[in-house]
Amino acid sequence: MRPRRPGLARPVSPAGLAVLIQPFSQTEGFMRSTRFKGAVALVLLVLLLTTPLASAQAPSVVNVFSIWVRLSLRGNSQQEIESQLSNMDPKTLAEVKSRLRQSVISNLRIKRIGERYETSQDSDDRKAVLESIQTEIRFAGLENDEQLVLMIKDRFGIHMRQF
Repeated sequence: MRPRRPGLARPVSPAGLAVLIQPFSQTEGFMRSTRFKGAVALVLLVLLLTTPLASAQAPSVVNVFSIWVRLSLRGNSQQEIESQLSNMDPKTLAEVKSRLRQSVISNLRIKRIGERYETSQDSDDRKAVLESIQTEIRFAGLENDEQLVLMIKDRFGIHMRQF
């Protein structure tokens, strides 16, 4: 007879198989006890009571950022967006604009604008690069932002006077 290796399942007798197949409703177990049901109900009640339904807080920078982006994608200009958000804290608007500038610079870096501009061979190539920059600026709703123009000049060496 061959020695058994540990961890291998033993054959189940027909009587043992009948016990395994027996429906759950006929077995008494921990799942059916009233203690278990009470504990589950208590945990659910605690979870429902400790989770806030809505937080009454001032709008964060993220919310103002998403509002700004939505308005710019609807076609509103920078002046229109700033007038609609005029009741916001100036510090919050400055943070949003800074985040938008960084987003535009990041998108232009991903598009390899600097390399495309340097390797452009004729005016049509440069015009396509400038239109790509202009589109990014328009999507961000920062058409009149001088700091962004300076950042693009410093980062990519592209003078925006060519617009």
